[in-house]
Amino acid sequence: MQPVTRSARQRRIRISTWITFAVVALALTGVDLMFYFWPFRYREVHPLLQKTFESRVDVTRFHRTYFPHPGFVAEGVTLYRHGDTRIPPLATIGQMEVVGTWSSLLFHPHELYEIRLRGLHVRIPPKGTPARGMDFSSGMTPRSRQRIVIETIVADASTLDLLRKGQPPLRFGIETLQIHNVRQGQPFGFFARVRIPGPQGIVEANGSIGPLRPGHYLATQLSGTYALANANLSLVDHVAGHAEASGRFSGTLAALNVEGKVSIPDFRAGQAHTARLDGAYQVTVNGKTGDVQILQAMVKTGENTIRASGRVAGSPKTVDVTVDGKNCRVAEMLDLVEAATPQVDGLVSFQAHTEFRQGPERFFRRLRLQGEATVSQLRFAQSGTQSKVNAFSARETKIADNGSQADAATVSAQSHTRFEGGMAYFPDISVALPGARAQLHGTFNLLDTQVHLTGRVELERTVSHAVTGWKSLLLTPLDPFFRHKGAGAVVPVAVTGTASHPKVGEDLFHHK
Repeated sequence: MQPVTRSARQRRIRISTWITFAVVALALTGVDLMFYFWPFRYREVHPLLQKTFESRVDVTRFHRTYFPHPGFVAEGVTLYRHGDTRIPPLATIGQMEVVGTWSSLLFHPHELYEIRLRGLHVRIPPKGTPARGMDFSSGMTPRSRQRIVIETIVADASTLDLLRKGQPPLRFGIETLQIHNVRQGQPFGFFARVRIPGPQGIVEANGSIGPLRPGHYLATQLSGTYALANANLSLVDHVAGHAEASGRFSGTLAALNVEGKVSIPDFRAGQAHTARLDGAYQVTVNGKTGDVQILQAMVKTGENTIRASGRVAGSPKTVDVTVDGKNCRVAEMLDLVEAATPQVDGLVSFQAHTEFRQGPERFFRRLRLQGEATVSQLRFAQSGTQSKVNAFSARETKIADNGSQADAATVSAQSHTRFEGGMAYFPDISVALPGARAQLHGTFNLLDTQVHLTGRVELERTVSHAVTGWKSLLLTPLDPFFRHKGAGAVVPVAVTGTASHPKVGEDLFHHK
């Protein structure tokens, strides 16, 4: 029995040895085949990169990694747009690290766990140059039978430069960029935190992009949400303040619908008063041209609400907008454009078509506007001025002959207007207050607030009632000369001075 037992044991040992040898042989064969078909070799990766980006790709250093994860590291990566080295490279990457997993390598060889891009710097050529047209003319993803899946792409601390002719580049600092679940023919998710140059601030966006369409990148679908934090407006056309905004977007790169809300608690234009602005908007953005169609927008300041629609388009960009407001407070509106304390208050309703072009000149020199406005319940802030208006109205009103009107006299006005080259033109101002009506025309300088309006005033009573004391006695003999078609008197008048200190001509011989 003992020899039999020894023989069986020896057979088991031989069998175990052969099995071990076979396993080792198979393992070595598998390792040899794996390295032979290793997907992360340079001769496999380099053509794939060039095909993917449709560009010439130069790599300074390249080495494969095995532990703890299979993959490769490429350093000094430079992408030249369609191989053209005469123009700035499309992108440079300090280090590209591709990380896979052993299980994916064995069972899903076309799945990558992560791609890490360090020191990514993308440069977009100036608008209108031949190089700009080469950016994505054929799409960025080739048609391939290999369905490569990338779980995550990380490109933190990256830079995007929009190059401009004769000017420093417009630089976007990408603090965080993560792209998830990249599959050919499928949308992928993303999260980005970007420092924008103008207005300076931080934008966070979260959503999905795709699927990418080779040769038709403008048809690429996008959707998601965004938030703008602490945007500094001080570098934007003589305005100041800090903006916060949030909203959502959806559509394609050719027509991206964006809607949201914005708040500027400390808005200031030039040296004017600081005011709070709150707004809501719905716009459509063309990702190729940068043109914006304003479907509807609303801005609220104090008790005032202003609505707008129009577009921002062309090269250079021109703002073409129709605005309207109903029963806005005059003093609050003047606070937005004047440094001095408003000297009048009341209600104003207006509708206007405005054009505003880019350029180095002051805001009001670049503004063109044509519309109409109606003012009601207008009162003067200075008690002396308002008292004079009250007394004048009391003297000229036929019903109140004793000059003891209890209510303060208010002014109403209506006019068409046109702004151009820093000057406002008023062809037909109609002004009314108890006891008198005026027809005026003239100009208002938006740059220095100088006023020059002339016209005539129709009084219910005679001209001698317009003044008091000895002036009234002197003018009494002239009353018959100023009567006109049933009116008590018709006299010429002129308004000069500035918006904060207007002067109304009270003598009959006023000249500019």
